[in-house]
Amino acid sequence: MAEAVNPARYCYACGPENPRGLHMHFRIEDGRAVADFTPTEDLQGFPGLLHGGAIGTMLDEAMGWAAYGQGIWAMTARFSMRFRRPVRLGGVLRVDGWVVRDRGRFLEMRAELRSTEGNMLAEAEGVFTRMVGEQAEEVRRSYEASQARENASSAELRSVIAANVRFEMVVNSSTPRSFA
Repeated sequence: MAEAVNPARYCYACGPENPRGLHMHFRIEDGRAVADFTPTEDLQGFPGLLHGGAIGTMLDEAMGWAAYGQGIWAMTARFSMRFRRPVRLGGVLRVDGWVVRDRGRFLEMRAELRSTEGNMLAEAEGVFTRMVGEQAEEVRRSYEASQARENASSAELRSVIAANVRFEMVVNSSTPRSFA
Protein backbone atom coordinates (compact mmCIF):
# COMPACT_ATOMS: atom_id res chain seq x y z
CA MET A 1 0.00 0.00 0.00
CA ALA A 2 1.34 3.45 -0.94
CA GLU A 3 2.23 5.81 1.86
CA ALA A 4 -0.17 8.76 2.23
CA VAL A 5 1.38 12.08 1.29
CA ASN A 6 1.33 14.75 3.98
CA PRO A 7 -0.97 17.63 2.91
CA ALA A 8 1.79 20.14 3.75
CA ARG A 9 3.76 18.76 0.81
CA TYR A 10 1.02 19.90 -1.62
CA CYS A 11 1.39 23.65 -1.07
CA TYR A 12 1.02 25.27 -4.49
CA ALA A 13 4.05 27.52 -3.97
CA CYS A 14 6.52 25.33 -2.05
CA GLY A 15 5.10 21.80 -1.94
CA PRO A 16 7.46 19.24 -3.47
CA GLU A 17 4.60 16.77 -4.12
CA ASN A 18 2.37 19.18 -6.05
CA PRO A 19 2.85 18.33 -9.74
CA ARG A 20 1.48 21.73 -10.82
CA GLY A 21 3.18 23.74 -8.08
CA LEU A 22 6.05 26.20 -8.21
CA HIS A 23 8.37 24.08 -6.00
CA MET A 24 9.96 27.14 -4.40
CA HIS A 25 12.73 26.54 -1.83
CA PHE A 26 13.03 29.16 0.91
CA ARG A 27 15.88 29.86 3.27
CA ILE A 28 16.18 32.42 6.07
CA GLU A 29 18.83 35.12 5.65
CA ASP A 30 19.12 37.94 8.20
CA GLY A 31 15.51 37.48 9.31
CA ARG A 32 14.15 37.41 5.77
CA ALA A 33 12.68 34.53 3.82
CA VAL A 34 14.55 34.28 0.51
CA ALA A 35 14.07 32.10 -2.55
CA ASP A 36 15.65 32.04 -5.98
CA PHE A 37 13.25 30.98 -8.70
CA THR A 38 13.39 30.51 -12.47
CA PRO A 39 9.93 30.85 -14.05
CA THR A 40 9.09 28.50 -16.91
CA GLU A 41 6.77 28.78 -19.92
CA ASP A 42 3.85 27.14 -18.12
CA LEU A 43 3.64 30.29 -15.94
CA GLN A 44 3.35 32.63 -18.93
CA GLY A 45 0.82 35.44 -19.13
CA PHE A 46 1.51 37.60 -22.18
CA PRO A 47 4.07 36.02 -24.54
CA GLY A 48 7.45 35.80 -22.82
CA LEU A 49 6.21 37.33 -19.55
CA LEU A 50 5.43 35.80 -16.18
CA HIS A 51 1.73 35.78 -15.24
CA GLY A 52 0.77 38.29 -12.55
CA GLY A 53 -0.93 35.59 -10.49
CA ALA A 54 2.35 33.66 -10.27
CA ILE A 55 4.09 36.86 -9.15
CA GLY A 56 1.45 37.37 -6.46
CA THR A 57 1.86 33.78 -5.29
CA MET A 58 5.62 34.19 -4.98
CA LEU A 59 5.31 37.41 -2.96
CA ASP A 60 2.60 35.98 -0.69
CA GLU A 61 4.62 32.82 -0.06
CA ALA A 62 7.74 34.82 0.82
CA MET A 63 5.76 36.73 3.46
CA GLY A 64 4.36 33.48 4.84
CA TRP A 65 7.82 31.93 5.09
CA ALA A 66 9.12 35.07 6.81
CA ALA A 67 6.54 34.50 9.56
CA TYR A 68 7.33 30.76 9.73
CA GLY A 69 11.03 31.62 9.93
CA GLN A 70 10.27 33.42 13.20
CA GLY A 71 8.30 30.47 14.51
CA ILE A 72 4.93 32.11 13.84
CA TRP A 73 2.13 30.21 12.08
CA ALA A 74 0.12 32.83 10.21
CA MET A 75 -1.99 33.22 7.08
CA THR A 76 -2.79 36.04 4.72
CA ALA A 77 -5.57 38.38 5.85
CA ARG A 78 -4.87 41.21 3.39
CA PHE A 79 -2.57 41.42 0.39
CA SER A 80 -1.73 44.15 -2.11
CA MET A 81 0.98 44.29 -4.73
CA ARG A 82 2.45 46.69 -7.20
CA PHE A 83 4.04 45.69 -10.48
CA ARG A 84 7.15 47.78 -11.22
CA ARG A 85 8.48 46.17 -14.44
CA PRO A 86 7.52 43.30 -16.73
CA VAL A 87 8.93 39.98 -15.51
CA ARG A 88 10.50 37.95 -18.30
CA LEU A 89 10.46 34.16 -18.31
CA GLY A 90 13.65 32.15 -18.01
CA GLY A 91 15.84 34.39 -15.87
CA VAL A 92 16.55 33.73 -12.21
CA LEU A 93 14.46 35.84 -9.85
CA ARG A 94 14.94 36.52 -6.14
CA VAL A 95 12.00 36.98 -3.81
CA ASP A 96 12.46 38.29 -0.26
CA GLY A 97 9.80 38.53 2.45
CA TRP A 98 10.01 39.92 5.98
CA VAL A 99 8.01 40.94 9.02
CA VAL A 100 7.76 44.72 9.26
CA ARG A 101 5.86 44.84 12.52
CA ASP A 102 4.44 42.31 14.96
CA ARG A 103 1.17 43.69 16.34
CA GLY A 104 0.26 40.63 18.38
CA ARG A 105 -2.61 38.99 16.57
CA PHE A 106 -1.57 40.56 13.26
CA LEU A 107 1.76 40.83 11.44
CA GLU A 108 2.56 43.56 8.94
CA MET A 109 4.59 42.04 6.11
CA ARG A 110 6.49 43.09 2.98
CA ALA A 111 7.97 41.25 0.02
CA GLU A 112 9.97 42.17 -3.06
CA LEU A 113 10.68 40.40 -6.33
CA ARG A 114 13.96 41.36 -7.99
CA SER A 115 15.98 40.39 -11.04
CA THR A 116 19.51 39.01 -10.66
CA GLU A 117 20.72 42.54 -11.46
CA GLY A 118 18.80 43.80 -8.42
CA ASN A 119 16.03 45.58 -10.35
CA MET A 120 12.74 45.79 -8.44
CA LEU A 121 10.12 43.94 -10.50
CA ALA A 122 7.21 43.78 -8.05
CA GLU A 123 6.51 44.43 -4.38
CA ALA A 124 3.77 43.56 -1.93
CA GLU A 125 2.45 44.49 1.47
CA GLY A 126 0.33 42.21 3.57
CA VAL A 127 -1.29 41.72 6.89
CA PHE A 128 -1.11 38.17 8.22
CA THR A 129 -3.16 36.84 11.10
CA ARG A 130 -1.67 34.43 13.61
CA MET A 131 -3.10 30.95 13.76
CA VAL A 132 -3.91 30.01 17.33
CA GLY A 133 -4.99 26.98 19.31
CA GLU A 134 -5.79 23.72 17.56
CA GLN A 135 -5.47 25.29 14.09
CA ALA A 136 -1.86 26.36 14.76
CA GLU A 137 -1.06 23.01 16.38
CA GLU A 138 -2.45 21.06 13.41
CA VAL A 139 -0.40 23.10 10.94
CA ARG A 140 2.73 22.74 13.07
CA ARG A 141 2.33 18.94 13.30
CA SER A 142 1.73 18.65 9.56
CA TYR A 143 4.77 20.78 8.74
CA GLU A 144 7.03 18.90 11.16
CA ALA A 145 5.91 15.54 9.74
CA SER A 146 6.62 16.84 6.25
CA GLN A 147 10.10 17.99 7.28
CA ALA A 148 10.83 14.67 9.01
CA ARG A 149 9.90 12.77 5.85
CA GLU A 150 12.02 15.08 3.71
CA ASN A 151 15.00 14.71 6.08
CA ALA A 152 14.62 10.90 6.12
CA SER A 153 14.45 10.83 2.31
CA SER A 154 17.57 13.01 2.09
CA ALA A 155 19.46 10.79 4.56
CA GLU A 156 18.46 7.67 2.61
CA LEU A 157 19.56 9.25 -0.66
CA ARG A 158 22.91 10.31 0.88
CA SER A 159 23.58 6.75 2.08
CA VAL A 160 22.75 5.27 -1.36
CA ILE A 161 25.05 7.80 -3.03
CA ALA A 162 27.85 7.09 -0.54
CA ALA A 163 27.53 3.34 -1.15
CA ASN A 164 27.66 3.82 -4.91
CA VAL A 165 30.47 6.37 -4.96
CA ARG A 166 33.11 3.86 -3.90
CA PHE A 167 34.37 2.22 -7.00
CA GLU A 168 37.55 1.30 -8.76
CA MET A 169 38.46 3.03 -11.94
CA VAL A 170 41.22 2.21 -14.33
CA VAL A 171 43.14 5.28 -15.35
CA ASN A 172 45.48 5.12 -18.35
CA SER A 173 44.36 1.49 -18.79
CA SER A 174 46.68 0.21 -16.08
CA THR A 175 46.61 2.27 -12.87
CA PRO A 176 43.70 1.46 -10.54
CA ARG A 177 42.39 4.42 -8.54
CA SER A 178 39.86 4.46 -5.74
CA PHE A 179 37.37 7.30 -5.37
CA ALA A 180 35.43 7.73 -2.15
